[in-house]
Amino acid sequence: MKIEITPSEANVIQVAIDHLYEEHTDVLADALRIGDSRQAKQSYHILRMIEEIHEEILFRLINEPTK
Repeated sequence: MKIEITPSEANVIQVAIDHLYEEHTDVLADALRIGDSRQAKQSYHILRMIEEIHEEILFRLINEPTK
């Protein structure tokens, strides 16, 4: 599936993604602190997915023509 977004829309998405990343960084730290391995694994996986989405958006903004 291909989704077309404008640079302005991409900036809004990036802000939301950054917020989610910060939130799950805190959740991961708390899970590690209290020894909740299930939550730690889940938050780590979410952080990696957020990083991949962030990289994909940046790649597309740099390498594809805009609307």
